[in-house]
Amino acid sequence: MRRIRVKVVVDPDVQKKYTIPPGQIEFYVTTYLNDPDGWSTKGYFFEPVSFNQDVTIHLSSQSTIDKNCGLEGKLSCAELGGKTMWLNSDRWYHGASKSKLSLDDYRQYMVSHEMGHILGYDHTECPCKNCPAPIMMQQTKGIGQCKPNTKVL
Repeated sequence: MRRIRVKVVVDPDVQKKYTIPPGQIEFYVTTYLNDPDGWSTKGYFFEPVSFNQDVTIHLSSQSTIDKNCGLEGKLSCAELGGKTMWLNSDRWYHGASKSKLSLDDYRQYMVSHEMGHILGYDHTECPCKNCPAPIMMQQTKGIGQCKPNTKVL
């Protein structure tokens, strides 16, 4: 397995808005990343660290994401093949109805999808009617004829 050290950071404006208990977001993020149906199926293991990280994962406000990624529409982003991702805090707490995923499943999708970009994967489309939506499909924008999915296939 390839070990990837991740540092999870809750940006100060998000911490102030949601009053997040210390370590809670890190616990969820690393749990999602190490899910047996996640990137571990491709040989990855994610270890939470406080320093010397390979990847920094931010829980960020939309304004921070707009500034760092140039995105609008409450999306998250990550550098393709890079070392930094920004998870949209509004989506973290409210999900995306177009994805047809429960909040917990949406969070797992969001973390897994953005980590996919870090690992070098780009967006994909729905491959066929009633197929599971690929993790690298932009499920936030809708799943078309696919079925909701959080697994890395």
